[in-house]
Amino acid sequence: MTKSRFTSLSQAVEAYYDELRQFIHQRTGSSLMAEDVIQETWIRARTTSADLPDNLRAYLYRMAGNVAVDHVRRQKNWGREEGDSYEAENSNEHLDQLPGHTPDLIDAIISQQELAILDAAIRELPDKCREVFLLYRGHGLSMREVAVHLSISEKTVEKHVARAMLHCRQRLRDAGRNV
Repeated sequence: MTKSRFTSLSQAVEAYYDELRQFIHQRTGSSLMAEDVIQETWIRARTTSADLPDNLRAYLYRMAGNVAVDHVRRQKNWGREEGDSYEAENSNEHLDQLPGHTPDLIDAIISQQELAILDAAIRELPDKCREVFLLYRGHGLSMREVAVHLSISEKTVEKHVARAMLHCRQRLRDAGRNV
């Protein structure tokens, strides 16, 4: 067996973030949903006690696909108004292209709680750090694009993103999450 370069599943989600986001965007037709899905995938990865699988990349694709199915189902079941829906009007037509999985209620509640913790943690960040982190993770810009957009060095972007990730992890730990 090959030794993984990752020590946790969430590290792997971070490493494959852009690739997974693009995969989900292609399946759902919505960049907003893709962002939500990958963020929730990261949270699930942080809270799972499962060992790292042999085919980590395939596992992450499956995991993100399952979360996407959940999001599409929730959107469909909630009967969102047209103005409140994700940007793709017909994202439900892609439902049968995604692998199926329905989380139980406890997992859904835990995910919602962790999203609230992360939201609060991001709001606690210093202004510049938060701006960099949201451009990078929230808007999907590359570190280089963030650097150009804000007229700062890529190294500064890396430091802000690292600081934000460490802060978010610490807030999850403070809340009793095993991250």
